[in-house]
Amino acid sequence: MEKRRRVINVNLIQELSLLGCKILKDEPLCKHSSFKIGGNADFFIEIPNEKALFCCLENIFSYRYMILGGGSNVLFSDNGYRGIIITLTGEFKNIEVCQKEILAGAGASVQQVLNVALKNGLVGLECVAGVPGTVGAAVYGNAGSKNMWIGSFVESVEVYKDAKKRCLNKDQINFNYRKSSLESCVITRVKFLLKKDTKNDSLSLIYTNTHNRLLSQPLDMSNAGSIFKNPIGYSAGKLIEEANLKGFQIGGAKISDKHGNFIVNTGQATSKDVLTLINLMKETIKLKFDIAFETEVKIVNDK
Repeated sequence: MEKRRRVINVNLIQELSLLGCKILKDEPLCKHSSFKIGGNADFFIEIPNEKALFCCLENIFSYRYMILGGGSNVLFSDNGYRGIIITLTGEFKNIEVCQKEILAGAGASVQQVLNVALKNGLVGLECVAGVPGTVGAAVYGNAGSKNMWIGSFVESVEVYKDAKKRCLNKDQINFNYRKSSLESCVITRVKFLLKKDTKNDSLSLIYTNTHNRLLSQPLDMSNAGSIFKNPIGYSAGKLIEEANLKGFQIGGAKISDKHGNFIVNTGQATSKDVLTLINLMKETIKLKFDIAFETEVKIVNDK
């Protein structure tokens, strides 16, 4: 493995520490990924407040870094990450309710926000029932169910872009299938505008969505969610099943017997195993159906 590059000077480390940041060197990324795969990051910084985030972004903009949510939709390299991984904690996990609005920090759990909405009789976020990860990551990737996305309920988003804080209204953001126009931003807070649950049916919808995920997805094994986006007019999982790929295994990575669009870590999978399997799936589907798969899982190289 390539030696760690010291991309943060001592003075900045001291300043961030005084602002409440936790700074880890050579942190194993397998500990921060639902896939349980990944080598070490040069630096891993937990940022608990706005002042610390501004200080960090102002000083590292010229270096390689990435913001990590819950790590539920990412595949890290076996060689780790040559740069800085940033995760938002502390005040970025706060959740506030005001009538039909919920203001959630980017580091808050999606399921915690859904629970808060339920307790306050608000509906709209049932589409993310059972979805793991953080609010920031969910909004960034426009997570949701087959017919409804979280972006539909976003009123505004607070972000940092080029180390400058901005507040983007919903009409300034483009939400599409499993993506948004927030790719170059660091999301800090999201305001959701929901509706009052006048029919008292939100609990039923949450149960249905969660139950469907439990039945159809291999949630009992380490995975990173859907590997591919659904091609227009098709189901990626069904195409993989029709190609007789379910259950196929390379090393410790296996195409789930339960859902064709999931790859599971059977215990000792490497990033190389997963990538080899992803390429096999792409090539097979292209050859058999002349359909090009696009990965949904974020593949993060070491450098």
